Amino acid sequence: MSYQMTNLNTMQFITEDVVFSFQKAVANKNNLEQKFGSTNFWNFVSADMHMELSKQYDTTYIDESFEFLTECEIEDRRVEAYG
Repeated sequence: MSYQMTNLNTMQFITEDVVFSFQKAVANKNNLEQKFGSTNFWNFVSADMHMELSKQYDTTYIDESFEFLTECEIEDRRVEAYG
């Protein structure tokens, strides 16, 4: 499932293709081998996003989107784990 998001702290709109790129990278088996949440895992996710999106978006937009989506992913997993 992919969708558009807005970071209400910065009012930055995150497009559907950026959200989808993040979701694909988080689910990527090679990235998951790095252990979800580890520094290597997030570095791999970020690298995948940059490789996929760098022709369409500037680095700052990708990095800011990555940071926000990472926070959302971690929060969602905490909620799932602890109800």
